[in-house]
Amino acid sequence: MVNWLIKLAALLACVVPPSLAAGGLVPEQRIELAYDVYLGGFFAGSVDLTTEQINARYLIATTSRSHGLLDFLIELRRRNKSQGQFMDHQARPSRYVTTGVRAGEARSVEIEYGADGDVRFTTRPSAAEDKREAVPPHHLRGTMDPLSALYQAILRFGKGAGCMGRSKVFDGRRRYDFQFETIDEGQTDGPFYSGLASICRVRQIPIAGFSKQTWLPLLTRPKWTDIWLAKLRDNLPPLPVRLQADAGLGAMVAHLVAVGGRKQPPGSAQLSNPEARPE
Repeated sequence: MVNWLIKLAALLACVVPPSLAAGGLVPEQRIELAYDVYLGGFFAGSVDLTTEQINARYLIATTSRSHGLLDFLIELRRRNKSQGQFMDHQARPSRYVTTGVRAGEARSVEIEYGADGDVRFTTRPSAAEDKREAVPPHHLRGTMDPLSALYQAILRFGKGAGCMGRSKVFDGRRRYDFQFETIDEGQTDGPFYSGLASICRVRQIPIAGFSKQTWLPLLTRPKWTDIWLAKLRDNLPPLPVRLQADAGLGAMVAHLVAVGGRKQPPGSAQLSNPEARPE
């Protein structure tokens, strides 16, 4: 659940206008999205996301936290920030920072990306303190942070190429690949959007650095996450209106609840069926 909340937060990258990704210059712009997260039908978390852009440079910031029973069990608070620029139709991160608390323990990551492809990072607690194996250096070169990797996939989708592809990701602790594939359209019924949406499936392929600890006995790492994308406004590309995965304890579903900043307290959105699945 913790890492899935982080993955959800990464999806803000999709709101960057295609004109910027295509190499054109656009004025400064700020876009805000808000999501509520449900586990087994119960409100469990929230994510607020902001993107700012000036010409070819981007800044993506997310704030995520657990709520309800899950908050009592793990107490997640996290802020993520990624910045970089667009070159040759790709996101090129320059810096990625995440800070927060999990189960009362302060945790942070800072990654710097060199022009030569080298990756320098600082992680607290260390891999040894976190009871996980360190990621070997040869796995780091050429990787990107999860925010930039997910942006790149949605960029491909927005340009009509579907969301097929694979990205090398390092989040400061774990090295994995994101494998993307296009799924057929589905019908969704949410508090902000109801209707047909295109579905992009993301699989996380573990490479190195994963912990063997289990926070909740029946909570498993989702084998896939489905991202439901729909066109909401003429001046925006398709946005993720729903995310869904199976975490063992039940379906994890995130619904878009606001564009332009959160309008109501987390968990206030009216849902007809938070666990609804496509036919």
